[in-house]
Amino acid sequence: MGEGDASRVAQLVGGQVPLTQIEPGTRFAVKLGPRPAADSPRPLLNLDFRARFDLDLAVSRSGQGLVVQARPLAVDTTPLRIRGTVGPSLYLSARAAGAPIKAIQQYLQTLDAHFGLEGEIRAEDTFDIIVGFKRSASGETETGELLFAGLEQGGKPRIQLLRWGKDGSFFEASGIGQPRASLYFPVAGRMTSGFGLRRHPILGYTRMHAGVDFGAPYGSPIYAVAAGTISFAGRHGGHGNYVRIEHGGAMGSGYGHMSRIAVSPGMQVNAGQVIGYVGSSGLSTGPHLHYEVYQSGRTVNPLSVQFTVTPQIDQHQLAAFKARVAELKAVSPGATLGGSQVVRTAHPSGMREIARVNDTL
Repeated sequence: MGEGDASRVAQLVGGQVPLTQIEPGTRFAVKLGPRPAADSPRPLLNLDFRARFDLDLAVSRSGQGLVVQARPLAVDTTPLRIRGTVGPSLYLSARAAGAPIKAIQQYLQTLDAHFGLEGEIRAEDTFDIIVGFKRSASGETETGELLFAGLEQGGKPRIQLLRWGKDGSFFEASGIGQPRASLYFPVAGRMTSGFGLRRHPILGYTRMHAGVDFGAPYGSPIYAVAAGTISFAGRHGGHGNYVRIEHGGAMGSGYGHMSRIAVSPGMQVNAGQVIGYVGSSGLSTGPHLHYEVYQSGRTVNPLSVQFTVTPQIDQHQLAAFKARVAELKAVSPGATLGGSQVVRTAHPSGMREIARVNDTL
């Protein structure tokens, strides 16, 4: 394509959508005309491409030169809901039911952070995953963030977590606003070191490990386990970047080795609020969170403490919160996929088809 045509195309397209927003890997259909001379570039006749999920652009040559035509695409934004039986593997059952890998990963991380996966989920339980989803008139789909994470035991909700607020935190929808005792985990990760005497991996001698370590990817969000006041946020010796929260009743919690701190002393925080991000600052051999709990100034085993948590949602927003839960749970499983769908569940002998939706596959 000649330099003049290329420059004009960039100008026309840039008037419709910022060029920086066009995704790498975008495919273009280009039609060039015959060369006016042997040493001349071919003139552009047509150029078509998907500029955005909801927008096609076509540049074509007319008597006026190159012109651009925008073709908006209708988009259905009904969320995608996937339900099924846990079976021998929650992950495999969710995949067999049609849940995208990204949605399953977010679901498991969210459940682990607020509920704990070890020993809490049974094969006969039902998982309920709802994610943002877009389907264009051209048939293309795009999966967004997890919106709702549910788990049912014996036909009754065991946990119902809804994404709510500007920071994307999850709140428990069952008995919203009612205090309850819960063991909350401060990060979506696995426990790598428990509370008690251990040989320090850097110092090389045995000493008291006054908390619990959770291995998690660098930059993972760290959550307050209960509401309270930030009493310290900064560099703290071997803890590196460290945050301490006072929860009242002589109880406190500490979070060490952060890569970045997201709060400051004196701030009031809610249970589940992001207070920092996983790192490896201080005496640390890799990215992880060191989590401590204090009772009357002394460290105690964090896994032995259940904080009384009251989900913090403004009373003015409570009706909207409940309406959002009802709206999402009214979505039919798999309805947004359109066309045909096979619903499967997991059995000890393997995946078994249990229902067919629509007539053709």
